[in-house]
Formats: sequence, structure tokens, C-alpha cells
Amino acid sequence: MAIRKAYVDLADGQMHYRYSVSPKGGTPLVFLHQTASSSAMYQAVMEKLDGAFTMYALDTPGFGSSFRPPRKPDVAYYVNAVVEAMKALGISRCHLFGHHTGAAIACQLAADFPGHVEKLGMIGPVQLTQADRDLWQKTAIHPMLYAASGEHLQWTWQRVTNLDSQPIQYPPSPALATREAIDTLIAGDRWHEAYEAVFGQDFPACFARVKAPILMVCGDGDVLYPYFEAAKKARPDAKAVELKAGAYVLDQDPSKMAEILREFFGA
Repeated sequence: MAIRKAYVDLADGQMHYRYSVSPKGGTPLVFLHQTASSSAMYQAVMEKLDGAFTMYALDTPGFGSSFRPPRKPDVAYYVNAVVEAMKALGISRCHLFGHHTGAAIACQLAADFPGHVEKLGMIGPVQLTQADRDLWQKTAIHPMLYAASGEHLQWTWQRVTNLDSQPIQYPPSPALATREAIDTLIAGDRWHEAYEAVFGQDFPACFARVKAPILMVCGDGDVLYPYFEAAKKARPDAKAVELKAGAYVLDQDPSKMAEILREFFGA
């Protein structure tokens, strides 16, 4: 078996995805990426899990090789696109796993479409108060401005190498940072719309409505780690895993992440 790539047709365009079909069958595992990455961030962990699950890693609209949304999206737009893709792929029920922005989308999907989600997993649940969201809106949203000088290229490099908390504890390798920078440049002048969508979402309200069993993972160097304690308090029923890791743990320690996912989703 191997990780393959394909497209699925949706109403607004084609969604690109990676997939692997397991001969074991069972509930498929669907992955949603962070901003401004793509399904490439799940390649390494999918290789570790190949054969254990049928897996789909989606490029959400506006990222990777998927279509650009025809209008400014909110989290509900991303959720509906994922649900539409699942239906087109013949997935009636899945295990759902999201990272950062992907966690926000996954959480709302599990809350709004409980019949579609058997178990929910997240890296960096976005357990932000309204004051937190207002602050992130002011400080984290930087539309890409194309510059003849190439200044936007340097800005992109700085963004992808500073996703950990300060000081940088778990920096990406030059190769990993290059891949992430390219994904950001592909998303281009609309990359920030996903952040605007997340910071406009009431994640705690969605989180409270989730009925599925929950896995929460966060590295101690992740930029969202300061909110992890609040997430644990909000859902003491969830399985919480803290790691010595940053924002790129899926690439930097795919064996450990595969072990965590196999234990939770395979149980």
C-alpha cells in the first residue's frame, strides 16, 4: 500500500486529498491541516499508519491544490466543504483529526454533524475567550502583500519558522520550513482568511456540544499551548496528551503521533 493523491468534485471546485485504503476496512480516519499548510503535513504520519486505517487527508479550500473559495469563508463554509467531500467519497461516518485551524473545523463539524463523527482528535484545540480572539485578530492576521522586492518571501519564511512559542523550542528543519513556506505562498494573498474564520468562531461553545469521544494533543512549545489547560478544564472527559514538541510534531515525531492515533482511534 502507499499514500496516493486524487481530487473530488465539489459544488465550488475540486478538492485535493491524500489517501490510503486499508484492507482491514473499519471507520476511516480523516485529517484536516493547519493554516497555511496542506495535506502534506500528514504524509509522514500516514506512512507510519499505512494499512492500519483507511485515511483521507484533505486540502481545505484555498490551500494546497484545492480550489479557492468563491467568497470569504467562515468555519461553517469549511465544515460544509468537508461534509460535501465526505459524501462524495462515500464516507458516512469517520474518525476526524484536526491540527490548529483543522481542529477548529473538526470540532464544529463534530458539534454540528454528530452522526458523521465517531471520534474526534485535535492538536492545539482553539479554546479562546472572546478577548483572546479579539487579540489574535489584531496581532496574527497579516494579509500577504506581494512586493517587487521579494519582501513577502522573507515575511513568509519568518512566519513558518515562528509557529512555536517564544523562544523557539522546536524549530523546523530548513526542508520542512521550505515546504511550509511554499504552502503559504500557494495560499497567497488569501491565506489569512482561514485565521479570520477561526478567530470569528466561538470554539468553546462548539467544544461543549461535541458528543464524540475526544483526544486533545498539544506540545509545550506550541503557540496554542497557553490555552491547553483551559481546554482540559472545559472537557475533563477528554483524553489529553502533552508532548515535548512544537507546532510541527506530525513531521518531527511521526512515530510518536502514529502511536497516539493508533491507540485512540483503534481502541
